[in-house]
Amino acid sequence: MLTVLVQDFNTFTQEFYNSVIESLQLHQLECSCGHSGCLYFHAKYERSVITPSGKKRLTICRVICSECGCTHALLLSSMVSHSQIPAKVQQEIAIAYEEGSDRNELCSSGSGIDENNIKSVIRRYVRFWRERLLAERIGLASLTDLISACFSHYSKQFMQIRNTCNKLVSSST
Repeated sequence: MLTVLVQDFNTFTQEFYNSVIESLQLHQLECSCGHSGCLYFHAKYERSVITPSGKKRLTICRVICSECGCTHALLLSSMVSHSQIPAKVQQEIAIAYEEGSDRNELCSSGSGIDENNIKSVIRRYVRFWRERLLAERIGLASLTDLISACFSHYSKQFMQIRNTCNKLVSSST
């Protein structure tokens, strides 16, 4: 998986996704096998993201390495692998948990998530991420810094649970 760093964590439209992906220089991206210049568009799949206006369906591009045959999904850093809840919302839930805020406030904040989503995020945060962030002194305040630090220390997106290979790439590559 390749995660493209974006600064706009609130835009979940197909047009925005497509513009970011089209701006990538695939020949400059490095596959997990270490080769560069070997990635080509291969396939697409659909996934959902929960937004304040409801679930949005996005078509996600996949690339394939001509050297090793490995395929990678191209996700934006505003998304979390294998989760419909955006990274920004998961960060807000983690912050609220640490501050002891009321769950009902999070449900009514207009994020489009319900109490079950919040419970699930808190459970994953406590079980998999809280100690990791504390161990490396990674703060929750800045989402861009949080994402960069999680990739730097753990080669994963913040709140990514599965051990899928994931690399952070700049959209200006």
